[in-house]
Amino acid sequence: MVEELLRIDLKGDELHRRLGGGIPAGTIMLIEGDRGTGKSILSQRLLYGFLMNGYTASYISSQYTTVEYVKQMMSISYDVIPFLIRKKLVFVSLYPLLSGVSEERKFLSRLLGEPRLWEQDVVVIDSFSSVLSREQEVRSVRNFLMYIKRLSSLGKVVILTANPEELPRDILFLLEEASTLLMRLNVRVFGGDLKNSATIVKYNNAKGVFQKIIPFRVEPKVGLVVEIAAVV
Repeated sequence: MVEELLRIDLKGDELHRRLGGGIPAGTIMLIEGDRGTGKSILSQRLLYGFLMNGYTASYISSQYTTVEYVKQMMSISYDVIPFLIRKKLVFVSLYPLLSGVSEERKFLSRLLGEPRLWEQDVVVIDSFSSVLSREQEVRSVRNFLMYIKRLSSLGKVVILTANPEELPRDILFLLEEASTLLMRLNVRVFGGDLKNSATIVKYNNAKGVFQKIIPFRVEPKVGLVVEIAAVV
């Protein structure tokens, strides 16, 4: 029987409670934000929470090599090495492909052609907008979204991060419409300091009471820390 709620609990971290006690099975989560707003760190925190609660995951990165990713996660005390060794985590780097000077590539079809990525309980693509910036066919985007819709019907969770500035408005609209949990990240001045915040714009099928605006910060050797005070 498919679980209704996938837990993301970490000791001393309230993110799971602020999100209603976990992430509903079948969620398609879109994390939007400009550069530097915390999209990657939030997706990394969610991923680590899933792994620590016994789920399997795939993480597809447009910016890290495998070594860089492991170092990044270790710097915030999210040790993913045991999960990589036990194959509970599949990591794929798109950085060599995206950074190379080459003709237009059909990245979406290539992703769909890797079944091992989609066998996991959770799939994270960070950053999806970097992939879509190379994909010019709206039909390909629609086909991809239909595919992850089918996956979500099986109880899998898909997390996509996107920078709206990298996408045409019609493509961004497709992503927002397909998502069942939409979060927009911002950096604002609060109490004289710059604070990151996540605003939940849409949350279908939430299983518990959730917080509409979640302020957070990132601490070395600690990870993502949810603030007590709200950022408005």
